[in-house]
Formats: sequence, C-alpha cells, structure tokens
Amino acid sequence: MPFRYFYSIILGLAFFNSSAFGFQKQENPPTAEQAENWTRIIKEEDTPDSVKTQLYLQLINFYESSEEYENMARQAIDFFHYPTFLDSSNWVKKSFLEKALSYRNQIEDSLLLGNLELKIAGAWFNLQEFDSAISHYTRALEHLDENDSLYIADTYFFRGQAEDYQGNMLEAMQDYQIARDIYESQGDEDFANYTKGGMAILFSKYGIYEPAQGIREELVEFYKSREIEGDLGVQLYNMAETYRKMGEETLQLQKLKELEALIPFEPEDFYLEAMTYFSLSRYYGEKNELESQREYFQKGEEVKEKVPQNWNENGAYLITKGLLEIKSGNLVQGKAIAQRLLELSASKENMDHRIGALELLEEAFEKSGQIDESLNALRQLTSYKDSIFEANQATSFAYYQTLYETEKKEREILRKNLELEDLQTESRFRIQVFLGVILVLIVGGIIFFLSLNLKNTRKAKKLQEEFSQELLKIQEEERKRISKDLHDGLGQSLLLIKNKVALNQPENAGEMLDTAISELRSIARSLHPMQLEKLGLAQALINLLDQIDSETDIFVSHEIEPLSKTLDKNVELQLYRIAQESINNILKHSEAKAMRVLLVQQENHIELSIEDNGKGFDFSEKYQDFHSLGLKTLKERTASIKGTMKVNSEKGKGTKLSFLIYG
Repeated sequence: MPFRYFYSIILGLAFFNSSAFGFQKQENPPTAEQAENWTRIIKEEDTPDSVKTQLYLQLINFYESSEEYENMARQAIDFFHYPTFLDSSNWVKKSFLEKALSYRNQIEDSLLLGNLELKIAGAWFNLQEFDSAISHYTRALEHLDENDSLYIADTYFFRGQAEDYQGNMLEAMQDYQIARDIYESQGDEDFANYTKGGMAILFSKYGIYEPAQGIREELVEFYKSREIEGDLGVQLYNMAETYRKMGEETLQLQKLKELEALIPFEPEDFYLEAMTYFSLSRYYGEKNELESQREYFQKGEEVKEKVPQNWNENGAYLITKGLLEIKSGNLVQGKAIAQRLLELSASKENMDHRIGALELLEEAFEKSGQIDESLNALRQLTSYKDSIFEANQATSFAYYQTLYETEKKEREILRKNLELEDLQTESRFRIQVFLGVILVLIVGGIIFFLSLNLKNTRKAKKLQEEFSQELLKIQEEERKRISKDLHDGLGQSLLLIKNKVALNQPENAGEMLDTAISELRSIARSLHPMQLEKLGLAQALINLLDQIDSETDIFVSHEIEPLSKTLDKNVELQLYRIAQESINNILKHSEAKAMRVLLVQQENHIELSIEDNGKGFDFSEKYQDFHSLGLKTLKERTASIKGTMKVNSEKGKGTKLSFLIYG
C-alpha cells in the first residue's frame, strides 16, 4: 500500500511524519490524564469515525512512548474490532496491529501475542490476501497454549475459511473438523454449528452434496428446536440452492416455501428476505411461470431498498433480473445483464454466476434468432460444466481417498489396541490364577509365578514400545505415499482430462486445468519433495528452476555443481526449502526479468546464492520490518542448520541472497 494513500486514510494530519507510517512520537508527549480522556471520547457513540481513528492512533503512540507495549497491543486489537466505515480501514487496522507486534519481544503475555497474530490474519483475510492470512493464523497457533482452547478453535475455523477461498479443500476440511471438535468439547454450540455450516458449504462447493445436505438437515432440526429463525433461514436458503444445483426442483421449492414462511425474520434480516424472494422468482422463471416470477421479483425489489449494498455487483440478483427480462421478451436488456454478469463472474472467479450468465446468454440468443451465438454460448456452457464436473470429481476422489486412508489407519490402530487389551486381559487372568495357586504352593512356586508375571509385563511393555515406534513409521510412510499418489497419480489423471477437454477446443478449460495441475503438484511438493530423495539436492534444484523457466516469463540461469559430499537429509531439505521460498519471493514481489542461482561446495562449507535484477529494496530502512519482508522464515531455516544468511539489495538494482552452510 503506498504511503501517501495511507495518509489520506489517517485524515491528512499534518503533524504526523509520513516516513514513519503516522506513528512518530510528538514533541510534547501526552499525559495519562489525556489518554484517559481519549478513551472516554472513543466510547461515546456520537464521536465521528475520523476522530476515533485519530484518537486510537494517539493512544497507540502514547503507550509506545510510555513503553507500555501490552496496552499498546490491546488498543490495536480494540481498534480492529471497531466497525469503522473509512475507506481502506483494513489497511489502517493492519498497520496498527503490525506496529504493536513489532514489540513482540517486550510482550510477555502469550495469549495477547496470539491474539495480535489472529487479528492481523483477520485484516489480511478482509483484504482477500489469503496466503498472508493463513500464515498469520498459523503463527497465532504457535503462541496459544492448551488453556486458550476457544482462541485455538477460532484460529482453526478462520484458517479453514481462508484455505477454502484458496481452493485447498482438504486443508480447509481438516481445520474445520479440528475447530468443531474443540467447540463441542468446550460446550460452545453456536460456533460448533457455524463450523458445521462452513463444512457443508465446502462440501457443496466441490459437488459432494450428500454430506453437505446431511449436515444442514442436522442444523435445521437444531435451529427449529431452539426457535433461532435467522440461522434456520440461512440453512434453508443454502439447502434450496444446493437442491437447485442437484436438479431436485421439488425439494428446492419445498425449502424455499419453508423459508418464505419465516418472513418477517426475527431478528430482522432484510438481505435474507430479499434473497428469498429473488430465489423464488428465479425458480418460477425457470418453470416458465411468468406471473409468479414477476410477483416475487417485485417483492424482492421492494425489500432490497432496505439493504445498503451495490446490488449490481450481486450475481444472484443479476441472474434473477436477467432471467425476468428474457422471459418478459426484453432480450436486449437480458443480454446486457448476462454480459455484465459474465464479466463480474470472471473478476470474482465465481463458478455458479458464470454458469448462470452463459445460460442466460444461450436462451436470449436463441429467442432473438441468433442461432450461431446461441450455439456458441451453449458450447461454452457445456464445456465449462464438464470442466467443473471433472475438477470436482478429482477433488471428491482425493477427499474420499484421504477419508478411506484415515479410516484404514484408525482401524489398524483399533486392532492394535484390541491386541494390547487382549494381552493385558490374559496377563490379568494369569495373575489371578497365580494368586490362587499361591495359597497351596510352596515358596518356590510363589517365586516361579512372580517371575513369570514379571516376564509377561516386560513383554507387554516391549510390545507397546514397538507398537509406538511402528505407528510413527507407518504415519511417515503414509504421508510420503499420499504425496506420491497426489503427484504422480492424480496429477496424470488431470493431465489426461485436460487433453480430453482440449478436443472440444474450449476457451478457458485448458488454462483452468493447467492451473489445477500446477496447484496439485505444488501441494505434493509442499507435502514432501520427492525429487529431493530420488535425485539429490543439486538435480532437484535444477528441475525446480527448469519448471520455473518453462512456466514463467522470467529468464532463469544457474550454476549448480553436483555435491561430492553426502549431506544430512535435514540439511538437504532445508536448503531446498530455502531456495524454493527465495524463488517464490522473487516471482511474487521483485518484478524481475531474470534470476540466477548458484550452488557451490567448498572445503568446509556450501554456498547457495539466489540473485535477481528486480526492483530491490533499501535493507537499512527495512531492518526493523524484517518480518514483513518475508525474510524471517529464511533466516530461521538457515539458523536451524547452523548456517549464515546475507542480504544485498538496493532500490532499482535487484537483490542477492547468500547462504553459507558450514560442516
């Protein structure tokens, strides 16, 4: 975010220094009494947003100058929760939180640190920067301990949402399940149900409809029993939408009618009310019942005026409106709405809205006699649906395969536990027999049976230890196998799907599947870099660079020498990850045209350097902002293998990262 734009948000206060993000201390520091007065003004309802933002900034500066860093952090967190309506307020809130987090070493409260990371992640989430959000959610978990159960559950829940938006279905589902289990163990029914709702949406998104509707049926019964109309309405609406996708028109109408019967909602929810009417209008439009279609659309139009949002950006509304125009014979208006929706769906990457737009165009062109255009829209629609179906099939396969493997491991663990229980039961039985025999046997018999019992106990202990070791080994082997299957099996299947779809010459399916294949292989590499084990560090790096050279516009060169000395597996892995993360930083941030990678083995050390000709940065200015530069992870990885890291960079002259590993 440009500094000058940041200052327009902070109201253009002339007495702040723009080179310091508005956090410069004033010449005459405020008193504690002034700080208390600012806090009182912030809590007053009639205080304007602009004034509250300024006062929060003043308070943060005050606590910073007073070296009360924990209070500074609490003020930043309070401001995050404050519902300001200023433009780009999320950037302001994130900046406040990051400023407080820069004093992490002076903050002893681990819960407060975890909460700071959680709120920074939330700010990134609101900015739709989901990679950064996921990173900070993960860091929040590192600060929270077992006594912070609800915060931990919140973190998994929100990280699951971010993973969902990133298209990481399996990771999102795993986070949702962990969050649900914690909420349920803590007796927090509301958030447990919110998490279940998120799981249902995730299932439905990838065409796994049966589990999605099963979860919603459970939630509907719960909300009916508690008479919670708002949450009940949301679940009924989602069920109706899923039944529409499934082609179950009778069940769709049934749920919509149940939803309509709840109007007016308690408490009031004009958005859900409007969307209910628009969904009914769309249903009757698709059934060619024009009178009912118009009636419900008019009801929705009346209610939507009470909802302060840009309805021309709402895809579901545009589909309903466009369908009504077409059914009413206003084909020009209908096509215009469909074209607008098609552009909107592309920018927001919304699959359902794209399908709706193509369906509207196909019908509008057909009714206006434009047969070629109608057939073209139909071909695009069919191709797009096929590509979605194939992608959903692949995702569903991966999900059910993972579910099967998990259940298989659980059954194996259960079998081992039963064996242990049988052994323990047998041991206890023998003890009882021995105790009975003790009554009639001589001292020698007592010693004999006690020795036998001791032997059995040692055997059971040894079996338990062997079982634990074997379990850990099985888990690691299973992870490697899943990684290999995802990379070699499913990746090849998707490639074949791409070739099959390509025969129909769709406009976008090939690009989408290229992206899917790339992401899938990226997941496999992140799970476990198989090339590293098979080929060694040098060849794995060469393959990585060849892939980047072929898939991007950046010019890649390298001087990578085969390593004559065998490295520790952990050192190889960390060096590979260091190179991987450095290259990712170049691709994301440097705007470079070329990069060069060097791997050289000397007598007592190994040198890895990554250099680019990008925009660079002034490292002396950014030293205090080391975390935000994305260098912290590289520094920690280097330190973990007893190496050193050096950064050379100037604005406009590129960047060079050097890593020396001794030993």
